[in-house]
Amino acid sequence: MQQGYDVLTYLAGEPASDVASPRVGDPVELRVLEGGRGIEAYSVGGQRLGRLPPSEREVLAGLLPVGRASLPGRIAALVPRPRLHGAGRIHIRVSTG
Repeated sequence: MQQGYDVLTYLAGEPASDVASPRVGDPVELRVLEGGRGIEAYSVGGQRLGRLPPSEREVLAGLLPVGRASLPGRIAALVPRPRLHGAGRIHIRVSTG
């Protein structure tokens, strides 16, 4: 039996302007893109929130159970950017077990 992990990760970039404002505690789904090129986060409503940086993608892809292409998670924090440039960084907690 494989042991589960709690992983804290973040999204690179910002959601599109037409995406509803995410909130701490909101559920998200991290989906592996076809061919494993990346991992993107989506809201429950199907809105794209952003993409994990390559180094984060490698870690999470290695934790995916065989045969799965997505992981559930929750928004753990919304970190503002200095001097109010952009929406800030979205941190996501993912449980793999």
